[in-house]
Amino acid sequence: MTDTRPNLRPLIADTPAPLARIGERWIPRAAFLADVQALAERMPSTRAAFNLCQDRYHFAVAFAAILLRGQMNLLPPNRGRTTLAEIASQYPDAVALVDGPDAEIAIPILRVSACGEAGEATGPIPEIPGTQTAVLAFSSGSTGAPTAHARSWEALHAVSSQALKAFALTGAPAPALVGTVPPQHMYGLESTVLYALLGPTALLAGRPFYPGDVRAALTDCAPAVLVTTPFHLKACLRAGLEWPSPARILCATAPLDPETAGQAERVFGCRLDEIYGCTEAGAIATRRTTREADWTTYTGVRIHAGDDGRARVQGPQHPEPVPLPDHIEVRDAGHFRMEGRLADQLNIAGKRASLADLNRRLNAIPGVLDGVFIPPDPEADTRGVTRLAALVVAPERSEADIQAALSECMDPLFLPRPLVRVEHLPRSATGKLPRQVLLDLLAHHGQCA
Repeated sequence: MTDTRPNLRPLIADTPAPLARIGERWIPRAAFLADVQALAERMPSTRAAFNLCQDRYHFAVAFAAILLRGQMNLLPPNRGRTTLAEIASQYPDAVALVDGPDAEIAIPILRVSACGEAGEATGPIPEIPGTQTAVLAFSSGSTGAPTAHARSWEALHAVSSQALKAFALTGAPAPALVGTVPPQHMYGLESTVLYALLGPTALLAGRPFYPGDVRAALTDCAPAVLVTTPFHLKACLRAGLEWPSPARILCATAPLDPETAGQAERVFGCRLDEIYGCTEAGAIATRRTTREADWTTYTGVRIHAGDDGRARVQGPQHPEPVPLPDHIEVRDAGHFRMEGRLADQLNIAGKRASLADLNRRLNAIPGVLDGVFIPPDPEADTRGVTRLAALVVAPERSEADIQAALSECMDPLFLPRPLVRVEHLPRSATGKLPRQVLLDLLAHHGQCA
């Protein structure tokens, strides 16, 4: 007889470790479940709900309540009116769970204000069908409408188990997760929310942004794991502060150069591990950047090169092989090297370069605090002539100085024309810079790519 019972997975781990820290208070798991159940009772019956909560504890409560109601968490790449409207048009019955400003479109609002004081839940830990779609994570939509990538509850369980083992976060004492990345981002969701829900770690409700706030959070929550991005990590290193030693640093969203990784390990006095992942496949691999260039896949995850030359990954969380958006050199089924984003490969007058490598060279120039190359739009140029542009934050270096430094380390074809100095780059919460935002900034300075 065929077993037709659903493959159930617990909503949270059964562990005595607290689930969260709000201010000076540690929140027990039973109190968290009480908040989840109270919110779930207030929610209407819909297919999906936007989880727009900015406080990480509020987000976690909303995330779990949405699962408990059998619904999907809609995770937009940003709160822009156009982005939310495009997604809402596909899910017209969706509500928005918020804890700050209302969404700027006509979506029913449900406000979340849970703080771990609703009492304690009784009864067993709720279980969720493994096949239930837990998350619809949307791409940035920089080249079109946001694209949804579904992740089942079973898939999220699998990647969380793999990561908790890979980073030795399964024992005592249970560390707190200090995250500078928002929970709506897949890296933020997996590394600062799911590690707490499904493992013996605790999430920090707030999201420290400035170096001083990060330092205070690491001090207050010791032992702590710093979950961050190259953008935030470099800002912390430039701050010149005395840092407490975290249990570990996790870094993702963009490749980190070995020099910065080495500086971070010296300054923070702990090891740093990078995580490789993408919206399409989630996190799949890690490396200690100061010691290895190759990535090692999580246990049970395998990678191979397809007939079209594009790498594909498969594991317990991937029912079918998932193509990766990067140029990958496969070493063997468990190891690979990343050579850059497929979309970052430039070809100018027959010569090739990696956009990531150009950005690395620009930011390595002494006095450059931040900088980015802007690739040309080939479809907008009918004469076959392409020009790179660049924006750079360098208060003490002239544009001529920077161009001279670049000319020493790259082909003249790839020198930016124009190169524009700006006061700051408008990076997103994960340190990314959407192309249109950069083009708007160039236009503001009277330049064009």
